Amino acid sequence: MIPSVAPTRPNAPGIEQQPFQDTLLSILPRPEEVQWEEIPWQTDLWDARRLASQVGKPIFAWMMNGSVLGCT
Repeated sequence: MIPSVAPTRPNAPGIEQQPFQDTLLSILPRPEEVQWEEIPWQTDLWDARRLASQVGKPIFAWMMNGSVLGCT
């Protein structure tokens, strides 16, 4: 879920709170954009195969080689 938006220093010099809050809310993902986080991802292929077989669903495999940040 999206964390609560609360400034740590409410009277920080040079930062007007409402424009800051508007900007922050405009860059945070909306609830419908993070529904993928509700998927019970599996990190073990054999466990994923067993679970997929039990519930009758396909496996989506996301594999890569190198840094998880794409910095290879």
